[in-house]
Amino acid sequence: MKFNQIEAYRAVMLAGSVSDAAHFLNVSQPGISRLIKDLERSIGFNLFDRIPGRIIATPEGEAFFKHVQRIYSGIQDLESAANDIANLKHDRLRIASFPAASLDLVPRAIVRMNSAYPELKIRLEVQNSLRILDLVSSRQIDVGIAAFPVDYPGVILERVYEPFCKCVLPARHPKSGFDSISLGDLKTEPTIGIAEELTIGHALVAAGSGSNVKIENIVETTSAYAVCRMVELGMGVGVVDPLTASLFCQTGVVALEFKPDIKFGFAIVLSEHVIRSQAMDKFVKVLHEIVKLSLGPTRLDTLPIAGPPPVPRQIS
Repeated sequence: MKFNQIEAYRAVMLAGSVSDAAHFLNVSQPGISRLIKDLERSIGFNLFDRIPGRIIATPEGEAFFKHVQRIYSGIQDLESAANDIANLKHDRLRIASFPAASLDLVPRAIVRMNSAYPELKIRLEVQNSLRILDLVSSRQIDVGIAAFPVDYPGVILERVYEPFCKCVLPARHPKSGFDSISLGDLKTEPTIGIAEELTIGHALVAAGSGSNVKIENIVETTSAYAVCRMVELGMGVGVVDPLTASLFCQTGVVALEFKPDIKFGFAIVLSEHVIRSQAMDKFVKVLHEIVKLSLGPTRLDTLPIAGPPPVPRQIS
């Protein structure tokens, strides 16, 4: 038996005539008749009684048709299953993000994924970067977004980003119209600082030591979001990562370039031992597009890197 023979036989059974079946399949009537005769020859019994002007299924043909229909039903099930897989209907995506990226970038990527694939199940965990690397390496998480340093066994850097930190000031601050703010400019400002044990805080202390500029923080915190909120309330100024700074630019806070440049590196990380699903690849692509839109192409290193970046004192 050949599939085109079965297809011709089924078309005649459904259409009720050879001519209608030929029209449905866009095949000539003699072609349909020949396929059915070849099928009857291969199975050893007649499927139809031929009477002038009509064709009627034999009892054997009726019994055979029931089996053919079951096969076609299975094919339709396969087509439906393939469609579900293509649309990630039964897939699940587990994401982990460090706090700054979870404020805006990752939620926007999730919203876009949900819009395109509404039946995709998504879970987001907000963790510190070291915990994210552990989860990705052990394959408890599919896609991680972690801040530098990203040097961990079993983890690959899919995309690397190194935007510069921003100085955030109240919109009515006298220096809010400046093109940039320098470390020296902070000497006379009430400064809300990031704790020294974190990457940004350590970089600011190192920059101050190198230029003999000592900044006295009126408040110190481990949260860039808290820095921006206190700046918004008029308490002082601060230097934070650009992801958090961008959230407050519509709320009475101005984010200016800060000199010297302090990179805030982060990466999309995957397990080097995992076979990537469609959901993983699509989410990485969506997230990368959103990062480009948010930070601009001039601030990005969009290619994977071969080795680990320079290691600051501690993960932010």
